[in-house]
Amino acid sequence: MFAYVSSYGKLADMRGLHSDRLALQPLDEAHIRAMHALCLLPDVRRYLFKDQLIPESHIAAMVEASQSCFNTLGIGFFAVEIDEPQHPNHGEFAGFCGIRRFEGGDEIELLFGMDPVVWGSGLGAEAADTVLACGFTECGLEKVIAAADTPNQRSVRVLQKLGMSFRERRVWHGLDTMFYEMTAADYACR
Repeated sequence: MFAYVSSYGKLADMRGLHSDRLALQPLDEAHIRAMHALCLLPDVRRYLFKDQLIPESHIAAMVEASQSCFNTLGIGFFAVEIDEPQHPNHGEFAGFCGIRRFEGGDEIELLFGMDPVVWGSGLGAEAADTVLACGFTECGLEKVIAAADTPNQRSVRVLQKLGMSFRERRVWHGLDTMFYEMTAADYACR
């Protein structure tokens, strides 16, 4: 399903993950411009940033926080590239996916954002599954949560496809939000 390239722990040792169609590289400064362009797309920012235009410095802070996650959790955010030679977007930045500490707590959150040109192809679910596999099998995570704005049914379907369980629906940051979760045992039993 995925290949974990190198041992986890320090960012310098983290080389990336691979799945059948994707190459995932730890997000770093070289990805800031592509990440920023992705996050400015109206269909992407609608659900990730409450439809706000964010400055490039916000992305740089995300990259820095991700690097900290790699050093503490052994995993963080990855740049997702299509690694399918016949795909028209082969080798291009297609989005990001990864793990971070959930805002204001100790829970671990799965977060992803894909370029609309690849929506509906299953690449978002493939990236998320690859990250979850690494998190549970290589990094020893016990539980991962994910949140999606209720109107963002594409992301809700990805979370359901991954086998995550519905936890609750509540208002989060003023938005109707659905929360899902998966434990390491749940992942192992899929």
